[in-house]
Amino acid sequence: MKNLVIFGATGSIGKATIKYIKSQPQRFRIIGLTAKSKIEELQKLSETFKVPYIVVEKEEDAKFLNSSLSYKAKVLWGDEGLKELASLDSVDTVVIGISGIKALIPTYYALKSGKRVAIANKECIISVGNLLKDVAQENKAELIPVDSEHSAFFQLLQKEKKTYVEKLILTASGGPFYKTPLKDFCKITPEKAISHPIWKMGKKISVDSATLMNKGFEVLEAKVLFDFPLDKIEVVIHPQGLVHGIVKLIDGCYLMHVSPADMKIAIAYALNYPERTEVPVENLDLTKIKLIFKKPSFKKFPCLKLAYEAGKLGGAYPLILEAADEVVVSAFLSYKISFDKIPYFLEKTLNEFKIPSINFKNIYEVLELHKRVCEFTENLIEGANR
Repeated sequence: MKNLVIFGATGSIGKATIKYIKSQPQRFRIIGLTAKSKIEELQKLSETFKVPYIVVEKEEDAKFLNSSLSYKAKVLWGDEGLKELASLDSVDTVVIGISGIKALIPTYYALKSGKRVAIANKECIISVGNLLKDVAQENKAELIPVDSEHSAFFQLLQKEKKTYVEKLILTASGGPFYKTPLKDFCKITPEKAISHPIWKMGKKISVDSATLMNKGFEVLEAKVLFDFPLDKIEVVIHPQGLVHGIVKLIDGCYLMHVSPADMKIAIAYALNYPERTEVPVENLDLTKIKLIFKKPSFKKFPCLKLAYEAGKLGGAYPLILEAADEVVVSAFLSYKISFDKIPYFLEKTLNEFKIPSINFKNIYEVLELHKRVCEFTENLIEGANR
């Protein structure tokens, strides 16, 4: 039986992980759960599994749980709590379901302590993925992607020599506005933008999917995880959301990973690799499905182009793009800017932020640079709205 910690237990990845674990009670024991908000929901989950460790962001939430739990648990809070939980000797595997750069803390310390890390967080990989890969190698840890697309590549590339691979092809649903005329993008509201046609996700990642920024981040993530140059990573629009990754080989063959759009599949693979288990998902009726692929438009979705540009520039540029996107999407969700202005402020930050020399001594310097970019972007937006 594997001892497991779920960072971000009340989010979409956390919930999907728990659903899968309930179907495999003989394989996993939950040792710890964390959540930033939804504290009452976290309490219910903790009570259900009687987890010995709980981490929250705020001290007052820790005090609330200490006084309201029906059993004795160690309740921690803040960055130190994340670090302690990620470093526990009794834990074999951690699931990183936290969004945002804050996930860097548990990811780094889990890898440093030699654990398997099933990661669904893009920000860490984009910003300092090579550092995390080095830490994993030094400590005999494992970094296994949970994103459906990168899980697909991870599986498809298992038995193929890198020299046989001509191209990695990422699939994108196109989001809710693939058929919306570009001239109408200025009318798109936050309510419409968070309505993804296939996946149930948080607000921020739903907006990123609507702009194709999420797919751009996945391009950068694939570059880091699988060590492929950008000119060998392509994006196609696939509205059905059934093909999650395609590997084109030098002999003209295409390997496709096809499955229902259910995160439990990628989660189960990351937790059990190299083994597989049954996963409670709907079966595909192959006689009724159609697979359509189209080329994305950089003109309509400039965020995708910005991701490629940041990747080509290298260094801190991917981190800057990710940090700026965090602020810009938040501004859109708060009705401070219109949907069509999202790429404008991202490009402006990339062009105007003064990049320091990159030589991170620790992850906290990464977090500090991320904070500076966020503040810079916030000032750009405030200045434009005066």
